[in-house]
Amino acid sequence: MRIFAITSCLILMVLSGISQPHGSPADTICLSRFQLYLPIGREARIYFDTANLVKTDSLYALPGSQPLPSSADRKVAARYVSKACYLQFVVKNDLDRQTEVDFLPGFYFNTINLFRRHPETGKYEPVTSAITQKTFNSHTVRKLSLRPGETGNYIAELGFIKTTVNTITPCLTYGFYLPTLLSQFQNEKKLNAIITYLVCGIMLMMIFYSLAGFYMNRSIEFIYYAAYAFMLGLMFFFKAYLYKTPTDSNFFFESYFDFVLQGTGTLFYFIFLRTFIGSKTEFPLLNIILYAQQVITVSGLILFTYLNFFTNNFPLQNLVENLIKYAWSFSTIFFIIYAVVNRSYILRYLAIGHTFLFLGGFLSLFLINTARRFNDQLTALSNDSLFWYEMGILFELVFFLVALSFKNKKDISDRAREKERLLMDYEKEAYERRMAILAAKQDERNRISADMHDELGSGVTAIRLMSELAKTKLKEHALPEIEKISVSANDLISKMNTIIWTMKSTNDTVDNMIAYVRSYAAEFLENTDIRWRIEYPENVAGIELTGEKRRNIFLCIKEALNNIAKHARASEVLIQFKLGPHLVILIKDNGVGMQPDKIRAFSNGLSNMRKRMETVDGHFGIRSESGTVVTLSVPLA
Repeated sequence: MRIFAITSCLILMVLSGISQPHGSPADTICLSRFQLYLPIGREARIYFDTANLVKTDSLYALPGSQPLPSSADRKVAARYVSKACYLQFVVKNDLDRQTEVDFLPGFYFNTINLFRRHPETGKYEPVTSAITQKTFNSHTVRKLSLRPGETGNYIAELGFIKTTVNTITPCLTYGFYLPTLLSQFQNEKKLNAIITYLVCGIMLMMIFYSLAGFYMNRSIEFIYYAAYAFMLGLMFFFKAYLYKTPTDSNFFFESYFDFVLQGTGTLFYFIFLRTFIGSKTEFPLLNIILYAQQVITVSGLILFTYLNFFTNNFPLQNLVENLIKYAWSFSTIFFIIYAVVNRSYILRYLAIGHTFLFLGGFLSLFLINTARRFNDQLTALSNDSLFWYEMGILFELVFFLVALSFKNKKDISDRAREKERLLMDYEKEAYERRMAILAAKQDERNRISADMHDELGSGVTAIRLMSELAKTKLKEHALPEIEKISVSANDLISKMNTIIWTMKSTNDTVDNMIAYVRSYAAEFLENTDIRWRIEYPENVAGIELTGEKRRNIFLCIKEALNNIAKHARASEVLIQFKLGPHLVILIKDNGVGMQPDKIRAFSNGLSNMRKRMETVDGHFGIRSESGTVVTLSVPLA
């Protein structure tokens, strides 16, 4: 009997030791303490089963429960997310009626398994009467039911979703107040949500702006920027719209899709940036870094997806996400340094924006990966990781628009210079074509003049010589027709020489024109009583005058000298050349001047002179001034 008694005592002692928690006990929560909502974080105790020691099928107590850490309402460390979390609390119904309350452990949980300690065995048994609210996600709340005066010792087994925004904020509330309580949680960052929606509106504006830019310029970089703005804008919108919304869609977004949106948007931004600045040709080293970031981002997203859907290793998944973000930060720092060293204006504007983006991203990453916060007396915005990231994006956007404006201005200037260059090339080609045509014409003129001189000239000269020989042989019996042939041949030779002179390109100068006029005047007036002289400037050498102008001017001078010899009864003739923008030729005589009864006699000649000058854009004038003054004027340009 004594041995049996000793054995019984030992068994009771062991059972007593097992049934008592090894950590600090949970304080009792009385239902009379609250009317609508009661936080129980101070009274509850928590245990993270990092070594997988707890067996729910034989749950007697938590091996080392502790009070909730102060950071539990802000974030749960990544190393605990993949592990089971046990929350212990004691509730006493000190009311005189049976009471049902809802237990809301916090956000966000894949599983909520509730156990209640049996008063006799000391073992925690599943609460089969715990039902979920039909209007909410099945992993949001559990219902507790206590009779008057009854005390319930509970342990809640919690399984987190794969995200760093999990929080443990246990509370009790009545079922009818639960929707209002959730709305309060969702509206606790109302100002943050308003700012986020404003940012979404700005991103939407940038999408439309980029699409309009693509439509106007057909520049593919605008499509890349529109995709970047769309991805980030969508992420910001869901962050605000689904904040603390316990639904399956939000679980998927918070655990996986938000980073995919951010990563895909950043990937498009790297592609846009390379295209926008033309890094492949303009900045090869920077192009290598940006391209490497694209490879890192794509590879990281693939690995992140695999770890999310096919493993339960959230610390590694979170490490991959952070490493990708650190790589983005490195590329941002490199871009800033490269822009400062390179001294490119467009890079500098972008670098200023990237500086703000880096600072905002750094603060955001700091708040995501640590439980530390800024002074609690500051506004909630200062401790919101999303707010700092949004501010970095906004400032980056502002300086991107500045860089875009500078690039557009530079592109317009480059296009103007290119248009001017193309115009100059076209004018050069047109000038070369004109010169080629002119050279061909001159060659043809020279060929024709040479043929006329060699072929026609020799023939006409032979005719003149034979007519003179015939006159000599016949002497006084010479026929009048032979005399006419001789005169016509001489006249034809004179005209042909004039044509040859006008056609030869080597004669296309003003000084050659003056020399030919002087030679003709001397020959024409040689057998008359008219004295003649020519006046011209000294600097006439090398001034071009086309063959067409020379021919028409000479024929007008020839007609004027012919009229003087026939009708003017003059004793002196002055041929004066003046140079300026126009070549002006004055033919003055001291004859009887213009007589109305004699105008009809040579009106046809005056009309021909006027037409000849008009064909070369020149001017013809005639007036009486102590004789007759004929004025011929042609532009030299």
